[in-house]
Amino acid sequence: MSKVDLAAEKHRKGYNCCQAVACAFADELGMDESALYKLTEGFGGGMGTGKGICGAVSGAAIVCGLVNSDGDIENPGQTKAKSTRAAGAIQRQFVERAGALICRDIKTGNNGGQFTSCEDCVKIATELAEQELGL
Repeated sequence: MSKVDLAAEKHRKGYNCCQAVACAFADELGMDESALYKLTEGFGGGMGTGKGICGAVSGAAIVCGLVNSDGDIENPGQTKAKSTRAAGAIQRQFVERAGALICRDIKTGNNGGQFTSCEDCVKIATELAEQELGL
């Protein structure tokens, strides 16, 4: 099963958008899916309000950090630029495909944008994370 299909399946199962994207990469990240699920629980629904960044994009950004960070807490910052660039590239491409970055705008087509379903957002963000990170 592709990562995109796996993430969509998790979303249909009840995972929020962020959880669906991040947990689809659990094996590649070498992380326990339950831990990723817990970590990303508060990022769904545009951080619970619909006024924040799409949870699927947040999930992709979390994956960027987990893939790129060296985890060196004694000398922080050595890998931040790489993670930030990857997350920024995903955000820009996501807006091109989904029409917006803010959850409420995506779900309603606010500001003259297009409507994109949550499942489609999950699929788009997962695909972009795979491409950007070479997974």
